[in-house]
Amino acid sequence: MIAGYDAERAAYDLQRSLTVEVAGLTKLVMLTAKSNIRYYPEVRNHLKMELTNLANRMIEGEITADYWQAWLEQFGKGSLMAGPSENPGLITYMNSEYWNRVRSKGSRVVVGRPQGTYKGIDGEVRRSGGSYIGVDLEELAARGDIDPSYGPTPPTFFLRIALQSNRNRILEGISQVITNFPYHKYFIQR
Repeated sequence: MIAGYDAERAAYDLQRSLTVEVAGLTKLVMLTAKSNIRYYPEVRNHLKMELTNLANRMIEGEITADYWQAWLEQFGKGSLMAGPSENPGLITYMNSEYWNRVRSKGSRVVVGRPQGTYKGIDGEVRRSGGSYIGVDLEELAARGDIDPSYGPTPPTFFLRIALQSNRNRILEGISQVITNFPYHKYFIQR
């Protein structure tokens, strides 16, 4: 005869099973993101995975990158970078001290800076001699006249694509845990 149901133990064990599944899925997304990185390989070494269990109400897998080049990899650089509709930080960046005030906000082509010191997007203070002020550095880089790193890069959206490409696997994995959980084992017998 059934005397009750150990809901507390069932919830704990279900949460534990979901936590294991979410950790595996988060790792899958992170590995996919790493494989999507094309232009700034060092970003791979700065991706971090975190798993958070919030008061038995939510299990969260998160992938972050605290490395400045992750932004360039995700959203691109120069004239090829993603616009404000796809790049939530672009307007803030353009209005910050990092943006070259000589550079067009419309075309976003990388151009030479005025003479003086400036802070780069990586936070480093640099000095410009000013000899290329307003000159299209992307064009010079394409011709081989200056370092190719001044050239533009398109966005890879490496994190977004990693999540989207694994969407069905994520939904299937969580569904499988919930569907196959042995709820019947938590009935209390007399």
